[in-house]
Amino acid sequence: MEEALERYGKAIFKYCLGILCNYHDAQDAMQETFIKAHKAEASLRLRENYGAWLYRIAYNTCLNILRGKRRWLFPVKKETAYEMPEPFIDPVLIAALETLSPADRALFYSRAVEDMDYVQLEERFGIRAATLRKRYERAKNKLKAFIERSEQT
Repeated sequence: MEEALERYGKAIFKYCLGILCNYHDAQDAMQETFIKAHKAEASLRLRENYGAWLYRIAYNTCLNILRGKRRWLFPVKKETAYEMPEPFIDPVLIAALETLSPADRALFYSRAVEDMDYVQLEERFGIRAATLRKRYERAKNKLKAFIERSEQT
C-alpha cells in the first residue's frame, strides 16, 4: 500500500480536488480512498490496471462526500483564509466547475488537466469513448459559457 500511496497519492489528491473544489475535502477523500483500497486489496485479484481501479474508488469516495454535504439542514460556512495553502484553481473556475455534475467534473479534470486520451478515459470510467467525448464537449461548453457570463459582469 505504501508503494501505491507513493505512486498515486499526489495524482489522486489532485483528482479529488478537481471534483470537490475544496482542499480539506480532497485530503479526506484521498485518505479514504487509500483506506478503502487497502481493505479491498486482500480480496482483489491481480488487476490489469490498478490505477484505474484506484481512481474509481476515489471518484465514488468524492461522490459520497458530496452526498454527505447535501444532508446538512443548514448552510455550511465556507472556509476563507485557510482554504488552500496555494490556490490550485482560480475562484472563477471553481464557481464554473460547481455548475457541473461531479461526473462531468471528474471527466473534465481527467481530460483537461491530466491530458488523458479517450481510450484511457474509457478504461477509468467504464463508459464508451464516444459517449465520454460528447459529455466532455458539453461540459467544456458549459464552463466556457459560465466564464464568459462572469467576465461580462
